[in-house]
Amino acid sequence: MDDLTQCLYEFLLERRMGHQWNDGEYRACILNAKLQEEQMKSSLNEKQQKELDLLLDRIAERDSMEKTYLFQAALSLVRELNVLVGA
Repeated sequence: MDDLTQCLYEFLLERRMGHQWNDGEYRACILNAKLQEEQMKSSLNEKQQKELDLLLDRIAERDSMEKTYLFQAALSLVRELNVLVGA
């Protein structure tokens, strides 16, 4: 991602995604995931907990990459549409 695209992406996350974080369904999903993680960790030994943490970190990293690619694809689509409509 170039600097401008990165800036737009960060702006989107900071300024436009706030509604998502205040959404009751989203918050319930986050809470349920956290509770399930805590339940799983309570039945694991220390090594298994570290493995679970590593797995969750990798999943979060993958999710972040997917969101970045999706943003870039949407931005490319907007550019293509602008060319088509002559904007």
